[in-house]
Amino acid sequence: MSYYYLKTLHHLLVIIWVTGLIYTLGVFFLSSKLKDSSKPQITAMAMNIWRYAAWPGMILGVITGMAMLHLRLFHMADVWMQVKLIAVILLVVFHVRCHILFKRALRFNAEQSNTRREPQNTPSWNRLVAVGATFGVFFLFLMGLKDSFQWVYGTVIATIITAVFGLWLTKKTS
Repeated sequence: MSYYYLKTLHHLLVIIWVTGLIYTLGVFFLSSKLKDSSKPQITAMAMNIWRYAAWPGMILGVITGMAMLHLRLFHMADVWMQVKLIAVILLVVFHVRCHILFKRALRFNAEQSNTRREPQNTPSWNRLVAVGATFGVFFLFLMGLKDSFQWVYGTVIATIITAVFGLWLTKKTS
């Protein structure tokens, strides 16, 4: 019975993590387009979501996921679990990479605050936002569709939906 409570908590934490990741990426993307005085407040709000929702969601989500895996170690033999673990590793790497970019952007904004020059909204930043949102949506689809269909069909459906979503976002942000 404790496995199901842990699973519910794990799903909530992963949703908080991915939502915080997507939200923060979007706010940083939009704040790079702003040219008014509310920009520092929006950046501070995004960093609060990053610090108090995305990071704890990631850490606690990984911990509860490892605890669930410990309770049901036989799932390691399943291919869907191996695919999920690879997706988790990629999402953690992406999260850490975003954290490095956020710190660099905040340092750049602090250094440039005395001048009127604004950081450029580069195409690589736009692609990062699109990839982050797409990968987060893929991860949530993979998590939800695994039990609805056979995991292969769920992964194929998640890949198709997120590919369409990613192409739409890339065209919209370019």
